[in-house]
Amino acid sequence: MAAIAPPATTGSPAPRGPLPLTPGRVTALLIGVPVALGLVALAAFSLLAPFAGGRYHVSYTAPASTRSLTVNSNGGQLSVQPTAADRVTLNGTARYSFIRSTFSAKSTGGNTAMNYHCAPLPSSNCGLDATIGVPAGLPVNVSTDGGNVSVTRISAPVTLHSAGGDLSADHVTGPVNLSTDGGNIRLNAVTAPVTASTMGGDVDLADVGSHTVTIHTSGGNIRASGVTAQNVTASTSGGDIDIVFTSVPASVDVGTSGGNITLVLPSGSTQYDVNAHTDGGIVSDGLVPNSASGHRITATTGGGDIILRQEPVTQQ
Repeated sequence: MAAIAPPATTGSPAPRGPLPLTPGRVTALLIGVPVALGLVALAAFSLLAPFAGGRYHVSYTAPASTRSLTVNSNGGQLSVQPTAADRVTLNGTARYSFIRSTFSAKSTGGNTAMNYHCAPLPSSNCGLDATIGVPAGLPVNVSTDGGNVSVTRISAPVTLHSAGGDLSADHVTGPVNLSTDGGNIRLNAVTAPVTASTMGGDVDLADVGSHTVTIHTSGGNIRASGVTAQNVTASTSGGDIDIVFTSVPASVDVGTSGGNITLVLPSGSTQYDVNAHTDGGIVSDGLVPNSASGHRITATTGGGDIILRQEPVTQQ
């Protein structure tokens, strides 16, 4: 009798050897492993930073020979205020993580420069929160890498810059130049020429009596009330523009890439040389037209509405 062969069996395939290190896999390892380790380290650093922080008090008095002030800070909230004293002072709190920050000051040729420096660490809670006292008539130039800066009741030129924070100027009688890479700008009771620009925030003005006002935002709204400026230039890449004048302007040039424009002029018999254009909205012009008038208004928008009107006459 012929022998019967055992039935064939099926099982798991034999284990394969290690994957070959092709050039593509080698490249992926060389890039992926350091990136993964870096992300793990960054996450660990972020978790530990709040527990590895420190702070210390900062106090400084500038020499009596100081005729202008320059402040540079890596972050924090800075407030510039007038002082009855004859010297510039700074008082505040420095914050840092892991590596202690540094504050330094140097006076050269009448200018005092204050510098606050943070260690170049990721996710570091580092900044200087301080109040700076400035004598009347002393020019101020403040720059920060990301915090907010405010200036109040300064009677000298003011220049403020922030890499992303908010800026404000209140009751300033000297020329004002404000710029931020992403924050909001607020001006109140400013009587000298104004230049203000932000890469993405809103610009708000109230009671601005400057002779010349120039405003730009790359994406926010522009709102102004109580404006007595003679020459106003305002532009935004996508927001609305709303300006209320309380005195007759000589020249107004406003434009937005897609928002609405509303200009309210004082009541009276003033005639205006108006050039208003929109690519997609409507134009409502309630002003008295006169192409020969010395009061010129130019308003353009890429898609919004334009409203030009005068305040109604107040009955006595």
